Amino acid sequence: METFSVDSVTKEEITDELVIALFIDDIMARVTEFYPEYYLGEIMVYNYEVSVVEIGKKEPGFIYVRFGVTPQVGAHNPLGYDELAYRVDSNGNKELADYEHLEDYEVPEQFRGYIIEPSE
Repeated sequence: METFSVDSVTKEEITDELVIALFIDDIMARVTEFYPEYYLGEIMVYNYEVSVVEIGKKEPGFIYVRFGVTPQVGAHNPLGYDELAYRVDSNGNKELADYEHLEDYEVPEQFRGYIIEPSE
């Protein structure tokens, strides 16, 4: 069983970790749907490379949460930076409201052969 960070001690840190844990499978699925157009190699999303950027109510009855995600290739080499926003109802149903690819990172030479085209 995976564990949470032992360094998280504040209510906000612990809450962020919990929210990320509840969304990580969907975040991984969305990232792996996005990148094949640009990168053919295996991509990983680790919970410690995901942050809660924003959380709040933008419309009555729904909570929106925006995550910052840094997908990795190989042994923890960042591929880019993306932000995913979800709309959540009171039953815990979530839907992807927005996916923004904001930045490409230079990948190590051994992974460059997997790049199809720049994603910007």
